[in-house]
Amino acid sequence: MSNGDGSNQSSGNNNQNETKDKPDVEAFNDQFTEEFLTSTEPVREGYYPLKAKSGAFTLDFPEDMIIDKTRYNIGPYNRSEVIPFYHPENKDLVADVIVEYYSFVVSEESSKDSLSNRFGEEIEFETLETSVKGQYTEFAETDDGVLGLIWNDNSQQIQFYSLWNCIEGLSEEQCAELKNSEKEKLKSVIESIELFENRSG
Repeated sequence: MSNGDGSNQSSGNNNQNETKDKPDVEAFNDQFTEEFLTSTEPVREGYYPLKAKSGAFTLDFPEDMIIDKTRYNIGPYNRSEVIPFYHPENKDLVADVIVEYYSFVVSEESSKDSLSNRFGEEIEFETLETSVKGQYTEFAETDDGVLGLIWNDNSQQIQFYSLWNCIEGLSEEQCAELKNSEKEKLKSVIESIELFENRSG
């Protein structure tokens, strides 16, 4: 795409990323994932800014993961959006992450019940402090993954959950170490989520 000034740019969710400066990481090497990334400059080491196509939220996206285009979904009038992402390379820990946005959720308590039912156990959430005014974030973990619940005073909500499995052949200690590392990584993604009342694209 030409800007009219002779420079060539690649798409990036309305903010243009210069192809020549594109980082050589999984997130930018996947064309569909790149559409969500708003800058080639990391927000912190290993993470790039992502903006949902609904315009409803942003988050820090891990550079070594990509969005699954086959399972991505956005609802009518941008009232809901599902962003699934995962590690494209075979790794010792297989992690599958889902971010579900809703603009019309009645209460966070009903969502907690829904998440507990989904995982088949009573889940205890803890509060995560963030700097976003009027937004509330809670976190929980199970043997199978981590969960996040983010909501605000405008009835907007995000349900974040992951599932993971260690490959065969790893010791319990190795598996636990991998899960703990992934937990901290995904917890930081949950903390980075910011909802926006203005959902224009």
